[in-house]
Amino acid sequence: MIFLLMLACSAPGFAQPEAEKPARILFLLDASSSMLGDWNAPENRFHAASRLISSIVDSIHKVNPDVAFAVRAFGSQYPAQDKNCYDTRLEVPFGLNNEGQIKTRLRYLVPRGYSPIAWSLKETAENDFIESNAYAYSIILITDGGESCGGDICATVASLLAKKISFKPYILSLVDYEPLREQYACLGKYLIVAKEKDIVPAINTIINDNRKILTIRTSGLKQTNVVANAPKGAPVRRSVPVITHTAPEPVKPVAATPVPEEEPVRAPEPAVTRPAPVTINRIYQRTKPSRQGLLFTLPGEERMVKVPPLKMTIRIEEDGPVPPRAVVPVARTGTATRPAPAAAKPPAAAKKPVKPAGNDIQSVPRKEEQLEYVVKTEDAKESTLQIYFTNGQGKNYLTEPRMVIRDSKTGKEVRNVYRNVTNGEPDPIKLEPGTYDISMPGSGSKANGVLIEAGKNKKYYMRVGSGSLSFFYPTAPDRPVKEFQARVSKRFKNGPVVNQNCDEELPYDPDNYHVEITTMPPMMLNMDLEFNVNKRIPIKEQGTVQITNKTSVGKIQFWYQMGDQTYVPFYEMMISGRVDMQKLSLQPGNYQVRYYKGPVDPLSKAELKLFSIKSNVTTKLELEL
Repeated sequence: MIFLLMLACSAPGFAQPEAEKPARILFLLDASSSMLGDWNAPENRFHAASRLISSIVDSIHKVNPDVAFAVRAFGSQYPAQDKNCYDTRLEVPFGLNNEGQIKTRLRYLVPRGYSPIAWSLKETAENDFIESNAYAYSIILITDGGESCGGDICATVASLLAKKISFKPYILSLVDYEPLREQYACLGKYLIVAKEKDIVPAINTIINDNRKILTIRTSGLKQTNVVANAPKGAPVRRSVPVITHTAPEPVKPVAATPVPEEEPVRAPEPAVTRPAPVTINRIYQRTKPSRQGLLFTLPGEERMVKVPPLKMTIRIEEDGPVPPRAVVPVARTGTATRPAPAAAKPPAAAKKPVKPAGNDIQSVPRKEEQLEYVVKTEDAKESTLQIYFTNGQGKNYLTEPRMVIRDSKTGKEVRNVYRNVTNGEPDPIKLEPGTYDISMPGSGSKANGVLIEAGKNKKYYMRVGSGSLSFFYPTAPDRPVKEFQARVSKRFKNGPVVNQNCDEELPYDPDNYHVEITTMPPMMLNMDLEFNVNKRIPIKEQGTVQITNKTSVGKIQFWYQMGDQTYVPFYEMMISGRVDMQKLSLQPGNYQVRYYKGPVDPLSKAELKLFSIKSNVTTKLELEL
């Protein structure tokens, strides 16, 4: 994570901390699939990172218990195969005395995805560091590699993060890979923590560099309400009490104390109770929703763990032939490279990666439109442009599309930039005086005749239309997606959840949305929806698994692959010997089925059978007894 604690010796570009501001430190934790690789065998990198966070928190709290901590992770929600470059989430909000909450949350995180570091920094700046007038913010990035989504870390630091932090961040690298030092040079102080002996020096460096900041107390400051999103579900509001402390004693370097935590159990995250699935056309229910009890464990899995109930429903395709489908060849323009367990991630190229055609979200302009606008002019030191997107009725949108600015006379491209919004206000764009035409690639929206004057800031309020969401099968684009329903909600705002049938297109305001699709297992994604754009979300056609045992087996568990090595339980089924009832429609991918032979006792170990699901294919399994 990017530590924000560098004191009076902060590098230029970071705001200097004011004396009365107490410190707040956010850990930005790498939870990508490569973190399952060995650190110092048999300990993996993610477990080492969790221990490192606990040691830093304990050591700093011995200096000053009024320092507040938070944890944001990236790569923990989606498997690496999804190549999700928006996978980041605030796992633990800022709070005092929350060491126990941090340790508990870290035990239930599972590394599985990509490393969208630049996007995570942007989310930190815009959503986590929201009270920079009252607190001195800092970040510590803990990682084993570099950016894997083509994001520009340096540009993000310069345009967003540098405005919010009070002292230089720290990067704690769990691998000794020198090229990473140059990649993070613009971010902060780079420390290698590749061995156990590196932990204490790294913690002492952080504390000694920032001794003055870390001794600022909250005594006498006003009470503050901290609001942040819980890992899943409704936001949690916490009241931070005013605490009075005596003056701190002289600080000595603090040695890290080993945290006696057990190896994290790769169990699913606590599940959120979801609305009951809707029966649609070819899908119907033959069994009641099941509940997870104890995990079916294997040799090497140390303990039985309670799993929160997962309220899902088995979905079984009706007997009969699968509807004909038009198979469309998919042009693969790029493939993902799985990181080797013991190797560090190479630094990413500056350019954004090319995504595979057909398997990613498509942006389709709804129509060509010439934007209407109202202009306000104010004096300024430079000639600048601020663009506001509005519905024309007083509501402004925070969406940040890419904009191409061209000279109206010559048609020459002058700027190609993203619209950035900070605290609700669009960042000014510097332009030479003149007349320009502005287009938003992918949306079909244009604004012509934008006039820039010397020594003036021109505020253009452009009226825009809504965007829309729809769904398609990449392998059968002409077949309506009637089997599923999507639950759509605004990610950062309170509001209703829209239940959208996946065979229809519905309009939505431009914003960031959380979309959950009732596939098995459920598909979940976060996405930005721009104005005048139809976002088409691909869904893979399901296949079927059938258990062919004609005698009773009892309860079995299905586990699906998340990341390169991790499997997570998601569903249970009773096998009674009725073959026609022992079917389950699943998304394509790799799975396990676990079951017990004979009577079950606390020392029993489960049997395991691996299988794969392909679209429109029935996979038959006979469980050996």
